[in-house]
Amino acid sequence: MAEAQAGPPPLNLDAPHKTPYVSIWMRIRPVYPFLLVIFIWQITAWFLHDLMGDLFPYFGSILFRGWELITGPLVKAMGVDVDTGFLTQLYAIIFKNPLGFIDQLKYLSDSPLLWHTLSTAWRLPFSFMIASVIGVTVGIMMGRFAFWEGFFVPLLSVLLPIPALAWTPIAVIWFGNGDQTVILVTAFASFLPIAMAVWTGVKTINPVWIRAAQSMNADKMTIFRTVVLPGSLPMILSGMRIGLARAWRAGVGAEAFAGIRWGLSAGIFDAQEYLDTAFMMVAIAVLGIFGYLLEKVLFQPIETRTIIKWGMMEEMGGQDKKV
Repeated sequence: MAEAQAGPPPLNLDAPHKTPYVSIWMRIRPVYPFLLVIFIWQITAWFLHDLMGDLFPYFGSILFRGWELITGPLVKAMGVDVDTGFLTQLYAIIFKNPLGFIDQLKYLSDSPLLWHTLSTAWRLPFSFMIASVIGVTVGIMMGRFAFWEGFFVPLLSVLLPIPALAWTPIAVIWFGNGDQTVILVTAFASFLPIAMAVWTGVKTINPVWIRAAQSMNADKMTIFRTVVLPGSLPMILSGMRIGLARAWRAGVGAEAFAGIRWGLSAGIFDAQEYLDTAFMMVAIAVLGIFGYLLEKVLFQPIETRTIIKWGMMEEMGGQDKKV
């Protein structure tokens, strides 16, 4: 009797490649949490709107406020009443628009929401880029050299629990109001978790991998490039994700206290004086969407092309299947 063959069956290269079918419900599964939040918000608004009025607007009012912030200058230039409904304004823009294409772009560029978004869209990524470069460098130095580990670890352990908002008034006194204060505070807040995560990733490299490279007479730079850096990449990306989240939180406080006119966070605090809850919700939603896009555009492609392709997730105990 023949023995049973162990392991997977041999690969048939002539078999046609079949793409697994993914249902439409699985494709739209990332939308479920947002639909649930909208549903809960709408139900809550039904109970509280009569008591609080526009301080707790319906979800439709928030959408219309966002539309108004984007197209308000264009609608006014067309001579349409800004208090008309969404469908009336949309019909006028499409079918009764007397302005040329260039003029339409000009008035759309006057949107306050656009200026707030663009101001935040360059400050926070720029601050995060500075923090990533310095944080990864310091983290690698801490993980590879005992002197720098003993120097930085106690310092970072003291600074990490301190909220970035506590540094903002001091930064305003030292550097004045303006973009430089926002960038410094945001970069400093993002640098701390990145450096600590990179240090942890470099220190927890499997020593068997390093000994295997040494047995093949690899020099230190080759070991670093081919073993240490790829092996610590999951922790590096994890630290950068945490650093990005801290950058958003630090940027909120820095824009509020640094005398910034344009910026989503500055717009939120200005809207508080006018009790414009709808504008605040629109700005918060834009902040969330912007962070989500950064995650999809920046981190997910890097993760797919590196640690997932190299099998590092499975090596660290991760699972490649989702339930």
